[in-house]
Amino acid sequence: MKIALVEFLNAYPLYFALKNRIIENDFEFFAHPPSVCSLLLRKNEVDIGNVPIVEYANSDKYGIISDCCISSNKQVKSVVLFLKKPLNKIERVKLDKNSNTSVALTKVLFRFKYNISVDYVYGGDADCELVIGDRALERIKTQNGEKLDLAVEWNDMTSLPFVFATWVTNKRPKENVKRIFIESKEWGKNNIEIICESFAKKTDIIDKQECKSYLTKNISYDLTGEKIESIKTFFKYAYACSAVSDNPKLKFI
Repeated sequence: MKIALVEFLNAYPLYFALKNRIIENDFEFFAHPPSVCSLLLRKNEVDIGNVPIVEYANSDKYGIISDCCISSNKQVKSVVLFLKKPLNKIERVKLDKNSNTSVALTKVLFRFKYNISVDYVYGGDADCELVIGDRALERIKTQNGEKLDLAVEWNDMTSLPFVFATWVTNKRPKENVKRIFIESKEWGKNNIEIICESFAKKTDIIDKQECKSYLTKNISYDLTGEKIESIKTFFKYAYACSAVSDNPKLKFI
């Protein structure tokens, strides 16, 4: 099977054991930004993708591998709006093209929480900028000024955690595939130290202790009933403001 991976730190615990063959598998892996992983899945060029949750709304053939996700119970730290002006003065928002979920969440918040009508752009100057992933973790340490953590904003609006990504498949895999993905998630949760040591060797963005704090305090990997309810609520809001093309029923495998 062909598997699309997002090489952001927050995704490592889901697939570290798979990619490093700690858990035996014969998968072929492809690493890309979230938006590219979504496109590959939609075009049937991969079988399973670690994709932004909004991708699920793009096909009625999709299924979600149950009990695995990238989510935040409240503060996520890696999906942030950096403001140049007070919130009520913002007219132009610069989006990040790498994650459609974060883009949709931004639109939901401006429409239903802030009640502000703004223009959205992907380039040029703007009054605030959406930054995601490891770039956000790096920038949040150095940039002064007001910042809005989008998971905090969602929780403040709905009292729910937020699910940013899941394993989505465009076919019905064998039962052992689901088991392998859940085993990989559990291995990742129980071996954060090993994962952080590996990641810290590759980058100067974040050290081992910061990595451990982020993965254990800001990110959650179990797809609980409350998080499923959050996905449904998010799709309802996103569809209402045309941030997604459909409000799909969730199918799990």
